[in-house]
Amino acid sequence: MPRPRLPQQKAEVSGAIGKNAGRFKDRSISTKTRPVGQPYATMNEYQRLAWEQLTSEAPWLNSSHRQMLRLACIVIALIEEGVEEIGVKHITTLRAVLSSLGMTPIDETKVGHKEEKEEDEFDKMMGGGKPN
Repeated sequence: MPRPRLPQQKAEVSGAIGKNAGRFKDRSISTKTRPVGQPYATMNEYQRLAWEQLTSEAPWLNSSHRQMLRLACIVIALIEEGVEEIGVKHITTLRAVLSSLGMTPIDETKVGHKEEKEEDEFDKMMGGGKPN
């Protein structure tokens, strides 16, 4: 089975476009997508909190992800509320939805959020701090 196609927005965040510019040159980007927006009016408090958390952790999400995001929020709210016993079906559903949104630990390595490396003052004075 071939690897799934990397969404353009996710490729931009991860830097994949810089590595393989030719892979993305002929792709058309939908200009009709909007930001993910606010949670649905029918969502309860736990679902809204999950929405805010998930959207803050995944800047590549847009309006086309709203239904998948809603499903993830519903399952997270069930877990948080403790309404019913959490079973394998809930965990499997949540894992699959988060994976589809690019939000699992495996997917995070594909997105590649880079942290800025803090350089030590002594290393700066010594020209990088590498031994001869």
